[in-house]
This record gives sequence, C-alpha cells and structure tokens, in this order.
Amino acid sequence: MKNQLIPPPELAPPSIRHLPMEKRIECWALLADESEQLLLSGLRRRIGPNGDLNQAYRQWYSRRMEEHDRTMEHFLSELHRREENCAR
Repeated sequence: MKNQLIPPPELAPPSIRHLPMEKRIECWALLADESEQLLLSGLRRRIGPNGDLNQAYRQWYSRRMEEHDRTMEHFLSELHRREENCAR
C-alpha cells in the first residue's frame, strides 16, 4: 500500500519471545555493544585518526547528560504545573 506507515509483516524484525530470558539478555547486551561501537566510530570519524577518542567521548557524554538534565527539569516543571492545575 502506497504511503503506508507501518511496514508489511514480512519486513518486521524477528520476535524474540520464544527465546529464554538468558538469550534475550544476551541479545540486548550485543545490541548495546554494537551501539557503542557505532557511537565510537562516529566520534572517530569526526575527530580523525589522530584525535583523542576518550576526550571526544567525554565531551559527547557531557553534552548528552546536559541535554538529559534539561529534559528532566522541563518534564518535572510541567508535571508540577499540571498537578497544581488539577488541585485547583
């Protein structure tokens, strides 16, 4: 179907429901490791072969945590505002 947002079933990722919990955790750990490798590869590409990868990672992580903190502050202030409105 043209302009369909949900892919057809044959393109869906395989289910892991049949796997025991140990294998599911193994899959999750593998995905986490692969994600980290993609991140490090992207940072390496950005800084070049002679750049300090550890420093680039620390800077990336610092920016990510600042963004996370801003998001959480916004979330909590909105939650507080909405709770105050409900109490009225």
